[in-house]
Amino acid sequence: MISAAFRLAAAGLAAALAWTAAPALASGDAGSRVPEYPDVIAEYIQVPGGKAPGTPAALNTASFLRLRPAADGDRPRPANAVIVGLPGFSSTPPHWLYLASQMVSRASGQTCGDQPCRLEVWVLQRRGANLAETEALTEARRKGDPAIALKHYLGADAIGPDGRVGPPTASAAWKPLTQTDLAFMADWGFETYAADVDAMIGRIRERSGARNIFLAGHSQGGGFVSNYAARRGADGRRGVEKLAGLIFLDGGPSAGVQPEPTVAELDAYFARVAALRSGKDRVYTDASGLLGAIAGPASAASQSVTGVYYALSDPNSEAIFPLRVVGMAPAPGDDFLKTIRLTWLARAGASFDTDPVPGGGVQMQILQFLGQGLGRIDFTPLPGTEANCDRTPPPTAVGTMRAMGPPPKCVPSGAMVDPNRVHGWIEPGGAGPREAGRAALWLNAQAFAPTRSNIRPVTVQFAESGRRTIDASDLIASNWYPSERWDFDAGFVGRYRTLKIDRDGVKLDVDKAAIAGVPVYVARQGFTQGVSGNPFPGVTDYTEVNKTGTWQTPEAKAVSPLDPAINAAFYFHTDFVGADDSRAGQERPGEPGVSAVSGTVVDWVLKRAKGLSDTPSPASLGVRTRY
Repeated sequence: MISAAFRLAAAGLAAALAWTAAPALASGDAGSRVPEYPDVIAEYIQVPGGKAPGTPAALNTASFLRLRPAADGDRPRPANAVIVGLPGFSSTPPHWLYLASQMVSRASGQTCGDQPCRLEVWVLQRRGANLAETEALTEARRKGDPAIALKHYLGADAIGPDGRVGPPTASAAWKPLTQTDLAFMADWGFETYAADVDAMIGRIRERSGARNIFLAGHSQGGGFVSNYAARRGADGRRGVEKLAGLIFLDGGPSAGVQPEPTVAELDAYFARVAALRSGKDRVYTDASGLLGAIAGPASAASQSVTGVYYALSDPNSEAIFPLRVVGMAPAPGDDFLKTIRLTWLARAGASFDTDPVPGGGVQMQILQFLGQGLGRIDFTPLPGTEANCDRTPPPTAVGTMRAMGPPPKCVPSGAMVDPNRVHGWIEPGGAGPREAGRAALWLNAQAFAPTRSNIRPVTVQFAESGRRTIDASDLIASNWYPSERWDFDAGFVGRYRTLKIDRDGVKLDVDKAAIAGVPVYVARQGFTQGVSGNPFPGVTDYTEVNKTGTWQTPEAKAVSPLDPAINAAFYFHTDFVGADDSRAGQERPGEPGVSAVSGTVVDWVLKRAKGLSDTPSPASLGVRTRY
């Protein structure tokens, strides 16, 4: 059976042949075509961004992953719509790779006027990734040797006698930048990121009368969408005035729970800002917070090296990176995860699946909430060991976890594992689990780094580490230096309906009552239904897809009616990062194999977009093929 992805790719190819004025991409750019979506080209772009106080000019940049139809070659056709995406907590553009590619591909299969529709997606990178020194990742990809990256970032002796990779050693050439080096990150807050989005949107030239730019956010990024739409920018306009619609994916929409901050709350906010600026508090997250030892530059560098191994290894060969890392809090299943041998595909799946051994409770708790269903490890206990359960007491829960059913009766232990077997992964579908995501897509998203980019190395004099050259042109799936100020501001700004501040270098004018007259689309794992889910009194065009079905206001139905039975029942908090869309056209959106989001939001966007936009050509941005 021919897959929907293949049909859409063929449609894109047909459009390319029909529109002969567009040059084909050079064959050397094949490394920028998205795996499983060859009709979509990806480019990693950097433009001048917001000017944060104290930040070296070379680092005041906005980076984003741009996804557009490959059929247009190096001369993008005018866009019917552009979606600007904001990642969620600890998330990055690669996590959007498949959702965005599905949207671009689906749109190309539709007709706008007498031409195939053109939809582009631009996903903002977190600024901490602009500090990633990725030259050894690029060299490893260029030479097809992942060991180059391992030796540079972790050390030649990081592989132990058991053949598995351990923590970084003194022989590693790369050393992380310090909190002192990055003191300027104390001002990488909401306003800086909003200015970066301003810079991105400023690159899109809407033709006279056009209005077709949509702002989308996932999880924490959904909160940003509300905040940005309500914010008065430097040009005097509120964000909502520049946008054709708002898209919330498991985050928001929110008009704030408090009218405005009290004097005490403002004082507490500025006390934290002062602590960040003075160096009393850390400016970037490092082995702390909700993610613990898997957060910060050392962990992110290791994850980036893992991504290169994903890219250059047979997914069915044995992985050399363990699932548990030094410094992680003890948890049920530790012994099992340290003992079991996995393929690269199984390692990828088990690293992000909510329950990789069904009912076994071996996933760390934060990923029980932030992860998704991707399949399961192909594991059964050795005969006679079924009762050798791990007795490790459960850790204290962090936050509200997704309902996972009753506590595990038997957490697997290392004693159950066959030491001579390399375990694979069972993908959803067929005899596998009935889930909406696939580990192969999650692996590809972490492995992928487009060969096309305009990012050049910059040399910066840092306060403690001295002169360093930063080449951040290799797209990474982890944020090396997560901004504490950004995470703090995200919660603070989102809490209030109105903010008007001009104090201590912080200038904010946010009024969420201004969010009116703009279409809103929501897809979330919750059960909120009807008008109770819409916090914006002035929004009358409102669509929501959740676990119980789809609800729309009369105005929304009149524009693009959706089947009320479409739902997100199979979807977890971040399922779009590995969302399978291979059965599109065969099942209803929301069923396994058909993305609940891309299966509904593309038509929603195209029906609400007005006119055409001219998006920048790769040449005008200085895009080149890196290797």
